[in-house]
Amino acid sequence: MRRKRLPHREPTEDNKVWIERVTQRALGPSRAALMGVAPLSWSGRETLPDEPVLILSNHVSLFDPWFTITAAGKPIHYLATAAAMQQPVMGFVLRTWGSVPKRKFTVDAGAIRALKKWADLGASVGSYPEGERSWDGELLPLLPGIEALVRLLKLPVVPVRILNADRVLPRWASVRRHGRVEIQFGEARKFPRKAPPAEVRAWLEQSLRIDQRDEANHFPVRGVRLALGIENPLFRCPHCFAWDALSPQRNVASCMRCGASWRVNTHNELLAEGGGASSMTIVEARARIREATADNFFVNEHRFEREGLVAESQRAPLLNISGDQAEPMGMVRARLTREAVAFIDDAGRPRLTIPLRELMVASVELRRRLTFRTESELYELVLPTESPLKWRELTEHWRERAHAGDEA
Repeated sequence: MRRKRLPHREPTEDNKVWIERVTQRALGPSRAALMGVAPLSWSGRETLPDEPVLILSNHVSLFDPWFTITAAGKPIHYLATAAAMQQPVMGFVLRTWGSVPKRKFTVDAGAIRALKKWADLGASVGSYPEGERSWDGELLPLLPGIEALVRLLKLPVVPVRILNADRVLPRWASVRRHGRVEIQFGEARKFPRKAPPAEVRAWLEQSLRIDQRDEANHFPVRGVRLALGIENPLFRCPHCFAWDALSPQRNVASCMRCGASWRVNTHNELLAEGGGASSMTIVEARARIREATADNFFVNEHRFEREGLVAESQRAPLLNISGDQAEPMGMVRARLTREAVAFIDDAGRPRLTIPLRELMVASVELRRRLTFRTESELYELVLPTESPLKWRELTEHWRERAHAGDEA
């Protein structure tokens, strides 16, 4: 059972002073601690204004706030998911530096008010406009409303690019690698209150995007067991497109259906080994899977036509995590159809059914935690081995179709 949620620091003048004092004392030990994760370098820090700023960054790893605060040399009060703030290491770091817990993929007015209070106290604040960590280092679409946040806070905006974290700490990888991470601080820009939203968004996209093909944006990385976890972003074979078919062993991923195999390297490339496979990057493999799935968002065509079944999960624990304490709801299998996601127990009885038109979002939290949010409740399914990203993308596709049908 998940521990009771730990408190965060509220935006007050006393807490601001305490955090500033602790930050200055912690910078040296913080840099030393990060040497064991990823040696840190930075550029552009000299251009940071003395006044409070809004830091907006690409998001690749769980350590991104720690990297950026250490590189900036001053506190930054980040919006952070409640799940991240409960982690043993990063949770402590985020709470110590006054991060603001927020609900994921939904407008959290309370979190925005708290962030503005920090800004009104004269503190710098930060957010990740993508809303989640990238699975392959590519910049995700920016969330709606980031332009409104820029206008609301009235602070100079500093774009930050985090380089090489996609190779050192890939979101999907089971084993951490070792290599340098660089934080690049861009020039601050102050937007007028009536700045066109499209102008703000275009500037941010251009400022945060990293060309993954340019090796100048990367540094040497070393690691072992590089293929472990690759089945999370590549939940279909990029050669034959069989579902849940990749089997990773140390540095090699093989398809159990067609026999294609690839050696995974520290550049996040799949180098063809046999079975008719062709070499590609993980970014290219993800693009191939998206294209193959575009017209058939279901796992088994016969079951989809006969039962309307999109997917059925492996047996997994279901929890209600709406309150401060997680409430176990038993072992279930998730069954996704065009209309609902149901959670069926071992006796074949539904423990919970959520109509897709009532589902606000399905998202992936830390590790294999798949969450389902309704207007009033939050549920979590902890998948033992199955790709949570597969379930997120399938559920979101059919959820969006259900909502589009309601609006039609």
